[in-house]
Amino acid sequence: MRLLAFPRQLACLLLAASLGACGGGASSSSSSSQTSSGSTSTPDTSASITVASPQLVTLAGNAALKGLGEALVVGERIVMLSASEAEITLNKKQVHPRTRLSVLDKDGTLLSSTDYGFTLADAYVGEWLLLPAPDGFVMLQAGPGTRMLKFDMQAKLQGSAVDLYPVVAASSTTELAAAENAASVDGNGFWLATTFSLLPVNDKTQYLLKLCKYDFSGRQLTPPFEIALSAVRPRVATSSGTVLTTWLDGSTAMLAIWPQGLGAPVIHSLGTGGAEPMPVALDSNGKMGAIWNGKATFTSPGGVMGVALDKNGVAVLPTGRTELGQEVLSTQWAASGRAPFIDARLYKNNLLLADVGVGTYASGDAQGDVLVLADYAIGTTALSEQKATIKRLRLYGGALVMGNYPVLRQLMFSDHSLLLVGDEYHLEVFRITRP
Repeated sequence: MRLLAFPRQLACLLLAASLGACGGGASSSSSSSQTSSGSTSTPDTSASITVASPQLVTLAGNAALKGLGEALVVGERIVMLSASEAEITLNKKQVHPRTRLSVLDKDGTLLSSTDYGFTLADAYVGEWLLLPAPDGFVMLQAGPGTRMLKFDMQAKLQGSAVDLYPVVAASSTTELAAAENAASVDGNGFWLATTFSLLPVNDKTQYLLKLCKYDFSGRQLTPPFEIALSAVRPRVATSSGTVLTTWLDGSTAMLAIWPQGLGAPVIHSLGTGGAEPMPVALDSNGKMGAIWNGKATFTSPGGVMGVALDKNGVAVLPTGRTELGQEVLSTQWAASGRAPFIDARLYKNNLLLADVGVGTYASGDAQGDVLVLADYAIGTTALSEQKATIKRLRLYGGALVMGNYPVLRQLMFSDHSLLLVGDEYHLEVFRITRP
């Protein structure tokens, strides 16, 4: 969301240290929907979003699946990461790696679950990325480190791990060590955006950013090339050969867009007011955009914001508007987002966002957690002008209470999607249909 980060994503760094016992009990769901329109509205998304009652997903013996991580559609199944039972002590806290790999069918029923503990990467408690591959999928460290592992269509580990960049000894002070990674599949491989720094890391550490394309065996298809001398929180998205990378340079949001056939990327700032942007594909033909969680200011209402970008990475804005602070997508959400990630997916030429916010579901209700599903049409004008369908859900009922670190993942199939909603206590699945 921000894969996915927006400022509220930083809470995820504390998630592994706070995994606790599982909640239990029944769950209920209710929903409302509304459609708002702008000036250009093709394709139309005005028909309603239908959401079935959620299902609680548990392991054998009703043990909880806690600490949802990345999730991915592989064939007609879903593979997902969650917290392992293994743990180590860091800063006097018990921390769990996110290395339990589970397989769900397309209806959200658990088929298998394997807890790899620390066997995939000794003492590593960072996040992992999941990327589809022709014969299964790959699992890649989000950093520090660049370890990649291959799995088949049945989520069985294949072969040995590969380090995409050389491992740097912790005692080294002269070699650049990989810090953060983002990746996106593009044709015969995937683009990897990686920040590097000298060790040891301190508050004055400077990170440079490199971009490189790899095949699914870990071989470089391009040489690594440097696109920034100061960068944190790299993100990357791709569409039909176009590559869009975003990062933060201090408090300035930056982007590098590399359309297919162009000799080098176009690099410039993006006026998000210091918020971290997340790149998104807006169609399958190279159209790109960015979303971010904007802060309220004298000139901006704040909220979830987003823009489409032209081939030079320039934001497409409504006529007469020059400031990105007015490009609000969450006007109709009636909730203030609190999930560490906004989940964003491209589906049938629509941008689908999923978020958890604090608000009231209906007039007279007490404030609480509200799940928001928001579908935006992709037209030729500004993203904020497109027709949007908004579905608001009351998340949990009975004895289930939403945790401090909710994570949402939308998984798309041909005739429906599944929404995984997890936290440090449990996992629920919603089946969603759209016209």
